[in-house]
Amino acid sequence: MNRRELVALSEVSLFREIDILDLEGFFKERAVHSETVPPDGFAALQGDPYDELIILLEGEAGAMMAAPGGKVVRIETLQAPCAAATAVLFSTEKTLPVSLQSLGTLVIVRLPRGLVVDMMQAFPSLMEAYLTENGDKLVFLAEKIRLFQFKSLRQKIVGHLMLLCSRQGGPEIKMSYSREELAQLMGVARPSLSREFSALVQEGLIEASGRRVRILDQKALKAVLALD
Repeated sequence: MNRRELVALSEVSLFREIDILDLEGFFKERAVHSETVPPDGFAALQGDPYDELIILLEGEAGAMMAAPGGKVVRIETLQAPCAAATAVLFSTEKTLPVSLQSLGTLVIVRLPRGLVVDMMQAFPSLMEAYLTENGDKLVFLAEKIRLFQFKSLRQKIVGHLMLLCSRQGGPEIKMSYSREELAQLMGVARPSLSREFSALVQEGLIEASGRRVRILDQKALKAVLALD
């Protein structure tokens, strides 16, 4: 790996606590090379064995899932620098549940499972970060499933806000996810999410600034959730 690739790797959430000089020393004697995936190409296909951790160094990839009827759905958009399918690497099945399709030119590296284990032993912070990331993804998935009970986007937004209100103990809420992540959580395009948020603000139900939200009319929001 060259210096530029090591810098990108050090910015991946899993490796942020590791000094780049230590990363450079670790990879000095290990033959790990980057790959360039052309636009609309595939870094991996759904159903492939997943025994190497794919790291996105540059670009974006769509996590695509093929439904039984042949329809292909984008489940998530991965933006470099990040790791893909961290939980799958250590699962019993070790089979990739999605295809990773490049959205533009994509640069990746593949770290064999054994190499990742060696890194965890060399850098304890990596193991903690790996467990934290997988825990966060589990919480995200659980909330995504919980939101299935709501029919409309407005209900999903309000349902999520009310959950945070309950957890954080008051009307002043700090959002856990960015707008892009919220859109993925609720299975909608980001502009649709932003429009619905703006409507809630214009109707005087909430105030919103960045990741800060204030509940202004909790009674009205609860009424939204009661709609059929």
